[in-house]
Amino acid sequence: MIRTLVCASSAPARAGLAAIVRGDGRLVVAGEASPLELERSIETYAPDVVLEQRDGGGDAVHFPTVALVDDVREAWAAEAFATDDRGAHAILARDASPEAIVAAVIAVAAGLIVTQPRAHAPVAAAGRNGERLTAREVEVLGELARGVPNKTIAGRLAISEHTVKFHIASIFAKLGVASRTEAVTQGVRLGLIML
Repeated sequence: MIRTLVCASSAPARAGLAAIVRGDGRLVVAGEASPLELERSIETYAPDVVLEQRDGGGDAVHFPTVALVDDVREAWAAEAFATDDRGAHAILARDASPEAIVAAVIAVAAGLIVTQPRAHAPVAAAGRNGERLTAREVEVLGELARGVPNKTIAGRLAISEHTVKFHIASIFAKLGVASRTEAVTQGVRLGLIML
């Protein structure tokens, strides 16, 4: 059972999140806390994962966390991945389905990074060399992960094949890789894309 600490600023929100956790046999509610009590509650309840409804930016908790936010595209949300050395994180929209929330808790407990696809769209993401991938490069990288050829990528993104090749070359350089497979592998490791 994955011990989950539920955190939200209001009691009704905490109750709703706790109900989602209790609705799945793989999870158990370790405790409930407000944002002000979070750090102390982590020490008290010793959870495996924190399920937190966030009301905006703020200090990141360096603990395996599933954060439910209003806008997954906010810069602070994307930066949480780059600044947290712990490696396990999930950022989902506040209106994510219970199934998505449970899946994110399980993934984070396993040490994985989880985002919704729209989380990366307008925000640049850091590559291995510290260079930032543009939103378009992240989109192209996602298409590479699907095994899509350049011509199809061009059609899906309404750009030319030449532009696709340019983006792929830029992705390779920023990630320090030499093949599509390496790019996808590195992109998954860095949390830029999900498979």
